[in-house]
Amino acid sequence: MPAGTAAVLAEVADLEEMMALYRGLQQARDTPEGHGITELVPAVRTVLIEFDAAITTARRVAAIAAEQSLATVSDGAVDVLTIQAVYDGVDLDATCAELGMTRAAFVQWHTGLSWRVAFTGFAPGFGYLVAPGHTASIPRLSEPRTRVPAGSIAMADHFTGIYPSDSPGGWRIVGHTDHLLFDVDRPEPVTLTPGTAVRFEVRP
Repeated sequence: MPAGTAAVLAEVADLEEMMALYRGLQQARDTPEGHGITELVPAVRTVLIEFDAAITTARRVAAIAAEQSLATVSDGAVDVLTIQAVYDGVDLDATCAELGMTRAAFVQWHTGLSWRVAFTGFAPGFGYLVAPGHTASIPRLSEPRTRVPAGSIAMADHFTGIYPSDSPGGWRIVGHTDHLLFDVDRPEPVTLTPGTAVRFEVRP
């Protein structure tokens, strides 16, 4: 559907379809047919496709979106960002209880999953990470904290996230990392972008 004069909002059924659509649109953007697509903004079940109206049209952009396969595809060989983690969060035991795991089992499980950034938002540098096989819904805190320290590794629903800066938050904190996820002074300020593959590793 049109979203203003220079964007189209494509809606799909679920997160898996969104990630397939986003990946397809990334590839289509680099083809002659996709010339004029300027920005892709994924969310849970949508991708906002911004375009240069002097080059292409909403009708053409919508057609490109409709042509994309929504089937899940193999990620293939990709670079994986390793995040060194310390599993010592204040909500770790409660989260383990939700999942029916011991601490040791939780750490083995969390570090064994292949995570990928589905989309970004909430704060600059914050990525919503999902992993195949992780379908448990972890409840958010009944009352959000007014301050969550930067670097906190947290979980909610079936997502993992890392707070890039001090901020309020209602996710369950399971650990922390020293990895700097957002720095406005870097050429690329944001570390986690949609599609980034991530593995967590216990910090020695």
